[in-house]
This record gives sequence, C-alpha cells and structure tokens, in this order.
Amino acid sequence: MSRADERIHGDLDATELQRLGVDPARLLDLGVNVSPFGAHPEVVRAIRGAALGPYPDRESRAARAAISARASVEPDRVILGNGAAELIWDAVRAFASDERPLLVVGPTFGEPLAAARAHRVRSVGVDASEADGFAFDASAIERAIRDARPGLVYVCVPNNPTGTRLTLAELDALVRSHEGVRFLVDQAFLSLSDDAAEADHRFGSNAIVVRSMTKDHALAGVRVAYALASATDVRTLEAGRPPWTVSTAAQVAAVAAIDHDDFVARTRERLLGARNDLVPRLRALGLEVVPSRTFFSLVRVGDADVLRERLLRGHAIAVRSCTSFGLPHHVRIAARDVAAHERLVHALTDELGHIR
Repeated sequence: MSRADERIHGDLDATELQRLGVDPARLLDLGVNVSPFGAHPEVVRAIRGAALGPYPDRESRAARAAISARASVEPDRVILGNGAAELIWDAVRAFASDERPLLVVGPTFGEPLAAARAHRVRSVGVDASEADGFAFDASAIERAIRDARPGLVYVCVPNNPTGTRLTLAELDALVRSHEGVRFLVDQAFLSLSDDAAEADHRFGSNAIVVRSMTKDHALAGVRVAYALASATDVRTLEAGRPPWTVSTAAQVAAVAAIDHDDFVARTRERLLGARNDLVPRLRALGLEVVPSRTFFSLVRVGDADVLRERLLRGHAIAVRSCTSFGLPHHVRIAARDVAAHERLVHALTDELGHIR
C-alpha cells in the first residue's frame, strides 16, 4: 500500500522515531498544525478538575450552551464531537450515499474520503491545480455539483494542506444556490488565519460548519470540536452516534475555552507573524511556496517522503510529507519562531541537494 492510500496525519509515530534514532527531546515538530503555545491556564484547570467518576452528559448541555451563547445561535443548533474528524464522519454517514455522493473539494484533509470508504458511499472530487497555485475555482465546483448531484460537499476553509481558500462570497453563493445540498464547511484553521473575522458569518441552513478546538487551544489530546448546523441536522447527526462520545474533560475544556478570544487572537498574531518570517527564508532557498492564509505553508521540494525522512533522521526535524494528500513533491511546514526557522533553513541547506 502506498502512502497516498494510508490514513496519515501530522502526528508522529513513536515507533518511527525509535527506528530512525531520533531523540524526542531534540525533536522540532513543524509537521503538526497545533498551536505550540499550550492551552489557556483556565482550560488546564478545568480539565484537571473534571469529575471522572460519573458518565459524561451525553447531550453536552453546558458546553452547547456556552458555544451557542458565543455563536449567537440556539443550543439545539450546536453539536459537540470527539474532535473534528468524528463530526466529519457523522456528516458523511448521514448525508452521503451512492445516489447522492460525497463531493470533496481538494486536495484536502483525507478523513472525508476515509469516512466515505468506511460507510461504503460513493465519492467524487474536484481539485485545484498546482498550475493555478492551488486556487479554488468556484465555477468548477459549481459544475461538479450540478453534474454529481451530491448529498454532501466538503470544503475546508482555509484549506489543509494548501492554505488557500474559496472566498467567503464564493462559498456563501454556492451554499445559497444549492439549498438541496448539504455543505460541510471545515473551519478548523479559520481562527488562526488572515480571515478569522469571518467566523461570525452564518451560512444558510444547509451548511454544517465544523470548528476544531484542537488547533487554536492546543487540545489535540483532549479531542473536542463542535459544529453549527440546523436543529434538524443536529438531531440527524446525533441519532447515528453512540452515547458518551464526548468526555467530561472535553466538555469542560470547551466551556472554559470558548470565551478566550483574546488568547486565540494572541496565538493567531504570533503564528501569522512567524509565517511571515518563515516564507521569505524558504523562498531564499529557491523553494516554491504556495501563498497561505494561515500559519502553515505548502512547499514544493522534490521527493517529499525522502526529504521528510532525511530531516528526521539527520536533524530531528519533522515536516509533513503531502504524499498522502496526493502531492508527492510537496511538504507542509508549520511556522514556529525565528530560532526554529533558522534551524530548519540550516537543515534544508544540507539536504535539498539530495532530493532534487
């Protein structure tokens, strides 16, 4: 099985690090798209104080109330998930079928297609091209919707791994012009992007907007995300799930995190500033970098898998090979700080000649 067929994500495998002789204490991880600054202290305290004996509230009522107040929607329009991936799987199961397939706007996050395979529903795609700088073509998406008649359209904004996006006007027009189609709008990286102010926009009732708390609040280990949808769609999504998928720790973390907009804003400012430092350094090495709306960048490097392994083995630096996205000549690199960027540039200077 090729890497393109595997469900590979940015998290690192301890077995691989051991095989390559990488000391975890020396590791510089630029492959994972989670804030490196940690969670807000109040969120950490809430998790530590969570009651672990009783079953979780299966309806996540306190968390839904807190999120609904922040989003200015009714609580019955909020659903929590054990990470964004669970909510994506729920939506694919509920709204895609062989007759009304899943349409994926790509290249993008692999879990929608993984969910389609697992639930044995048909999927189709419409991909942005490298020749166009991975810019999305709203007219091509429009044609694909009319041709495929999908039950669900997956769009990641800003997109992972390219950092590009449909504009808000383009996406809103697509949603509103296809009221009989569900749109799964993945905004996992919106709060850490140049377009964070768009979080207050409300799409039509046929949109399911997914937001991960993993990235901006550094909660990958807690597994918590939420979606905003119509009350009818929330009930449909809930009906297909087992009970207690969202732990008590995740629920209290969501309550504690949802009002810390200032904390997220500071995180965003630091990471976007770091992106603005990293990109010119990469381009100075002669690398092609796709302009990104968020803090990670897609970089054309030659053989992505080879470079990834050489950086890990020789320099204890992790970047994300994009072979699993269908982009075997690209890596995704998350911005960090000046010291990390200088270390990366030094390593790339040593290794690029071996892969070009």
